[in-house]
Amino acid sequence: MRYIQTEFQQPALVEQYIIGRELNVAVLGSVHPQVLPISEIDFSGMPDTMHKIVSYEAKWMHGTPSYEGTRGVCPAKISTRQEAAIKRTALACFHLIGCRDYARVDFRLTPQGVPYVLEVNPNPDISDDAGFARSARAAGYTFPEAIGKIVESALERWNTK
Repeated sequence: MRYIQTEFQQPALVEQYIIGRELNVAVLGSVHPQVLPISEIDFSGMPDTMHKIVSYEAKWMHGTPSYEGTRGVCPAKISTRQEAAIKRTALACFHLIGCRDYARVDFRLTPQGVPYVLEVNPNPDISDDAGFARSARAAGYTFPEAIGKIVESALERWNTK
């Protein structure tokens, strides 16, 4: 912390690392937002010596152990009860933050089944190979349809003003 504060002349944020499964919850729409199927980041291919987090390397650096060791699985294999609770929480976060049209809420699910919100991303990656698109496909949307739904949501929001 001292290094961050000294080097960058700004406060440092320290968060507890939560052991567990990482879940991504995509939300599509504004006036009537739809929570899409929950996606999971499977870390089982990562070396045991590495932290089970989606780092920059895991997201963008093809060929690295982090990138090759993580894969998205959608829908996530969780209980109906957990799914309902996580989707409710994701939708509440979407509204609380003031998200519009599309967003993603990331969770950690502890081995005891307790979900923790890691972040609300109001502008997640929506490229065809990203988690948002994976959830949209699981909901039955093609990539162009998912992008169209985002545009339709913005237009619907605009027309209700």
